[in-house]
Amino acid sequence: MRKISLLLCVFLSLLPRLSAQEIKANVQVIAPSLQLTNKQILTTIQNSIQQFINTRKWTEDAFEAREKIEMSMFFEVKKLNNASDFVATLQVQSTRPVFGSNYKSTVFSFNDEDIAFIYREFEPLDYQDNQNVNDLTSLLAFYVYIALGYDYDSFGELGGTQFFQKAQNIGGLMQGKPGWNQGDGKGQRNRFNLIDGVNNNRFLVARKLTYLYHRKGMDRMSENTDLARAEITASIKSLEELFTLSPNNLITRIFFSTKWPEIVEIYKQAPVIEKNNILELLRKMDSQNSNRYEKIKA
Repeated sequence: MRKISLLLCVFLSLLPRLSAQEIKANVQVIAPSLQLTNKQILTTIQNSIQQFINTRKWTEDAFEAREKIEMSMFFEVKKLNNASDFVATLQVQSTRPVFGSNYKSTVFSFNDEDIAFIYREFEPLDYQDNQNVNDLTSLLAFYVYIALGYDYDSFGELGGTQFFQKAQNIGGLMQGKPGWNQGDGKGQRNRFNLIDGVNNNRFLVARKLTYLYHRKGMDRMSENTDLARAEITASIKSLEELFTLSPNNLITRIFFSTKWPEIVEIYKQAPVIEKNNILELLRKMDSQNSNRYEKIKA
């Protein structure tokens, strides 16, 4: 009897690890510019979204608690009609731990300014692959799969393909709805171009960069900082040809808008010659942040 109990305890102790969800999301929903009669709905939807993401199993892989992908979603509601029709913006970000340190590196960051969905307070959130059960959950699943794609790409070359394809399937289902079309949002920065870019063979070098930068570079910082930094430099240089052919492509822009603060910190400790070389490269390929890169000289 004691042996059976012991085996049962061992089995139960394994369950959390075997069934652990992959995402640890932190969700905020605010509406600073609105006068709401029912402010509680913001808290309700915030909690519902967070629970929906964090309690769902998104992959077939087992994640330990320390391996979970930390994801933040910041909604700012701009309009709320009939207490259920939401128009908002969304800032979404995901991070991964860096081997041998307590540091977490931001892998994906995106600002979506064209969010629209209907949510009735206390309604359950449901989602099914290959169908649009609910505009809100399709949006959430889209960004979860994007975050998974970037995370898996950072651990294995093109490792996130299956998740980017899932996101593309959602994009196809949502065509014609607000925020999901090529001309929506501001310029290139929309969901249509995001998912088209990560699944476009023209931009594979930018996806391979995710692996080179994180696995070959960041994860080796604790072992040999100089060699790791050299790998990061090589990964950034790998974008030169793509930049020449398509200087304003969204996938490259996402990389630099996500990574510029980290890149500045990485190269602050580099030798002067290395600083000058990377500054020349960054000024050319990311002129929008050229002033920020000047901090590397500090």
